[in-house]
Amino acid sequence: MDLEHIPPEIRKLVCETCWRTLFSPGSFQKAWTAQFVPPRDGLAAFSYNPEVLTRTQKQRRQLLNSRNRCEWCRLVCESIEDEYRLRQTTKHQVTVRFHQSRGAITLSIWVENHAYDSAIYATEDDPAARYIPGRDILSDVNSTLAYDMIKKRISGCSLHERCTQVQCGRLPTRVIDCSDPGRPRLFISNGAEDHYVALSYVWGEKQPHRTTSKNLKSYIHGIPLKRIPKTIMDAITVTRKLGFHYLWVDSFCILQDSKDDKAQEIARIRHIFHDSYVTIIAACASKVSDGFLHNRRPTVANSFNSEYLLPFRCPDGNIGTMRLVMGHRRLPFSEPVDNRAWCLEERVLSPRRLIYARHTLLYECHTVHDNVNGAPNFISLRATEEIPRIPNYISPPASAIHDDNLTTGEAWYNIVTLYTQRDLTKPRDRLIAISGIAEHFQYFWPHSRYLAGLWEHQLPGSLLWHIPHIDDSRRRPDVYRAPSWSWASIDGICDSQVFTDVLCTIIHYDVTPARLDNPFGEVVGGYLILEAIVQPAVWEVGMEGPGIFFNVACGPTGLPPWTELWDYDPRGIGCVERDAIESVSEGIGNVYLALVCKDSECGYGLVLVPAINHTSNANDPGYPVFRRVGWFSADLREPIVIAWLNGRSQCVKII
Repeated sequence: MDLEHIPPEIRKLVCETCWRTLFSPGSFQKAWTAQFVPPRDGLAAFSYNPEVLTRTQKQRRQLLNSRNRCEWCRLVCESIEDEYRLRQTTKHQVTVRFHQSRGAITLSIWVENHAYDSAIYATEDDPAARYIPGRDILSDVNSTLAYDMIKKRISGCSLHERCTQVQCGRLPTRVIDCSDPGRPRLFISNGAEDHYVALSYVWGEKQPHRTTSKNLKSYIHGIPLKRIPKTIMDAITVTRKLGFHYLWVDSFCILQDSKDDKAQEIARIRHIFHDSYVTIIAACASKVSDGFLHNRRPTVANSFNSEYLLPFRCPDGNIGTMRLVMGHRRLPFSEPVDNRAWCLEERVLSPRRLIYARHTLLYECHTVHDNVNGAPNFISLRATEEIPRIPNYISPPASAIHDDNLTTGEAWYNIVTLYTQRDLTKPRDRLIAISGIAEHFQYFWPHSRYLAGLWEHQLPGSLLWHIPHIDDSRRRPDVYRAPSWSWASIDGICDSQVFTDVLCTIIHYDVTPARLDNPFGEVVGGYLILEAIVQPAVWEVGMEGPGIFFNVACGPTGLPPWTELWDYDPRGIGCVERDAIESVSEGIGNVYLALVCKDSECGYGLVLVPAINHTSNANDPGYPVFRRVGWFSADLREPIVIAWLNGRSQCVKII
């Protein structure tokens, strides 16, 4: 294609000099065909002396700051000259060639003994896409192309062995009917069956027009568009463009002024997201008024160190564009939804997910986590990318064997760790916001009872959850949420470890759910009777290391007195990790240590203090009553610990 016939938007990308050199038909073709010839063949490439490298630094700066700057000259100056500090006003030979690497096309630029390589990408609708397999990140997430890609992804999901088949089931109690996008309305399903879409998002602010018992009737006739926040309005748009009629959104489909309706719908949350055709995750929206269908190009462009759009001469004579990226994306590691506890449950339970991230649109199912158009991500999104490994464990195909308790158990522990590092607007929802996931795990462990965040068959090892670092601990909540032996009783991140060498026995346990119809939700009471070696100790703040140390005190009547072993290391014989910031954990104090498990090097257990104001009932066996305040580890090589292991067990009640 002659220069005069090149579209102006492409012609202006590079200067006249570059059109006459690298981007002339013969020169570009030589560089392109070099990928089919061994690299050692020096003739299989295009070499020349860029005129821009002979200019002074001031001249180059003026050139790069001009309105009609040349993208190729910018690449040469920014990526080559500045990187390798080439001598100014000296001719430097630059060699350009394309080559293939693992299915991608890479542009290689050599200058003297230095090389710069960058994979090249093309958009789906560009003539260059026929020859360049790599795709640029999708920026227009509200385009016809985007919806075509979504439909293609969902269609392909039905062929995945690990993914659930798309089935038409019962609609949730209420959904938004999006048939007329100009007048959406609430639809009372009454058991009707159809496909629907669910929305997972961050409220981030009050929603004054949410559904209540007062406006329910009027919303059945129609919801005024001005009352619908941007994020929900965008979700209605996506629902319609994908060809669906119904959308489930918590703020409009749950009566927000009814405790009973909230409780009933939350108890169904697992089914709402698990049975949805696809879930829209408004990952980039920090509040409901933000929306998520905006074009990502400005965000993507600003997140690079450098990005270059260059002409591409196609072998068939057409001309398109290719994009090169230099440096790393400078976007945050996480999205707003990654900090919200409720959103973890909504994402894990959903079979298919459209993640509208800051930089692009991602598609995720139990098999795939990828940009919707297959483009490389460029961006490290650790919080986004670590979750897909979990649904692979908790949503296997129906033909899978479900007795792999170790793998499934690790999945549960991973979820608890991810969940507890997220935030809740209402901390009392600590158990409620994970109840749907817990109910889903009952499918794997049908004979195990769920006990306020712990599973019956994982006891006693699951008692050894702990705060990973002293700086992560928070004030103990004033309002009761769970027994002290449950991670749900405190705020902040909790880690778990798997131990198989048990040193105690669980005698009895019980929890009292707030609602009998939801054993996976809120609880109002609970206890556990543990038979273990219990030893009084002194808990004191250590002067060395990050932890808090303890020293074992002389045993009371009924436990061996170890005064002859009192010549201990002044740093203490073990380390304590407190559960919460409270008076007992901020100074020297008397506590009790209950051994639970051990490994080859250490013993591990619970730090207990006597429970105050505990009311016993007539059936109480009279065991001493404690509450948990921490977790400890002790070196099994310590003489006092060796003697401790030979001590006599006793029963204690932990509330």
